Amino acid sequence: MVYDGKPSRACLPCRRRKLRCDLKRDSCGQCIRAGLDCTGYRNPHDLRIQNETKLVKRKVLEAKNVTVSRFGEPSLQQKSRGAFLSHYVHGISGSYDVIALFDNASLDTHLDASINAASLAFFHFQYFSPRASDLARKGYYTALKLVNVALQNPNSLASDSTLLAVLLLDLFEKFTNSNSRSSVAWMSHVNGALALIKLRDSIQFQTYIGRRLSFRLATSLLISCVAGSAPVPPALRSLRAELENYVNVEDPKWKLTDLSIKSADLKAAIHQGLLSNEEKILQSKQLDSEFSSLSANMPATWLSQRKYLERPSQRVFGQFYDLYPSYFVTQTRNVIRLTRIVLNHEIRTLYKAQPLDIDTTTEAIQLTFIDRIIDDIAREICASGPQFTGAGESLTPNKKATDSVQKFFCHTLLFPFYVAGLYASPGSMIRPWVLNQLRYIAKEFEVRHAATVADILDSEEPKDPWSVYAILGSYAFAS
Repeated sequence: MVYDGKPSRACLPCRRRKLRCDLKRDSCGQCIRAGLDCTGYRNPHDLRIQNETKLVKRKVLEAKNVTVSRFGEPSLQQKSRGAFLSHYVHGISGSYDVIALFDNASLDTHLDASINAASLAFFHFQYFSPRASDLARKGYYTALKLVNVALQNPNSLASDSTLLAVLLLDLFEKFTNSNSRSSVAWMSHVNGALALIKLRDSIQFQTYIGRRLSFRLATSLLISCVAGSAPVPPALRSLRAELENYVNVEDPKWKLTDLSIKSADLKAAIHQGLLSNEEKILQSKQLDSEFSSLSANMPATWLSQRKYLERPSQRVFGQFYDLYPSYFVTQTRNVIRLTRIVLNHEIRTLYKAQPLDIDTTTEAIQLTFIDRIIDDIAREICASGPQFTGAGESLTPNKKATDSVQKFFCHTLLFPFYVAGLYASPGSMIRPWVLNQLRYIAKEFEVRHAATVADILDSEEPKDPWSVYAILGSYAFAS
């Protein structure tokens, strides 16, 4: 760049006329004599090119500091909502993905409040935040009041947002009530949602949101019946009959729910004392046979690959583990297995409780056969774990998982692990292995409920499986 000398301080008229400006205050003498308006004098410093790097940097940092102080850290409500949507809704829950289809800018107040309550409850359940627990409880009561108001309005009574809000309140109960299977709250919201379904037009099944909400309700109510030893209500059967028109009836999950209805009814009949011991055994064996047939006739897309170890691993029971196509398939197949274990344990208990109309030798053979069935199924449950706990090909062994979705996968192993460890025979050595895995999951994946389940299983009087199921959040984690 050419240097033309130091910039002149002269006023504009003097510069144009190329005169020496006397720079007098108010007006230079040259302009006064010529009768011109003096424009004033320039500051040469302002005309020089300056290095503005430090100044610009300072301004940016000051602006950044102002932004932080103006908006601050995200609130606990914002954090919990973000975690709920990213880790739960878009992570492991297939049914609640409909939340994303509602416009956040125009959410009904009762739905917004229900999402807030469920989010805070989820945050406490996952991260053990007492503050979130307190806010969740307050948010729940607020949402409950708003939902009740919506139920009084004919325009919102049977809307998608109201049905979803009620289901989210039920989800809140499952996150927060760890021992409430016999309480009114355990089934109050799903029963309320079922009543809403009856008020909705058949057009609800023709929309994606309507079908998803109906499926979610059917699943939640069915599992509630199984866990609470209650018979399946006729309204649920009617709902499933409607949904049957929109599903692939050959889908293994749909077939599983059909068998689960039979399981719920049998469990309720046994609980109510409606069957003799012989009838209990006969019906339990028949139902177990149907579950076994379903498991043996899975489509190719539901089959696992068995991987054999070259050397022993503490994370693997025996010499092999199984790799499944997805978390969803793993969970569904483990539901079949744990149901079969519970059915066979019921048969085993009845054989041991009192003599039946069979000879002693036959009874001993039956008990040995049942023990073998339970142990074999329990081993299959054990083999489903390494894929998600880090010994399989999906993770590096002993790598501490930081991904929240991976933690959820481990969480859903807790209940089948508990059932396997609880009912497998002592000689199988399955219980010690399960205890080891539960404590490993608690430590390495920071799943605090794993330690709770381990303590229950290791106690002198382990709890009934469905009590543990309630502690683990019930069907909140059913895919």
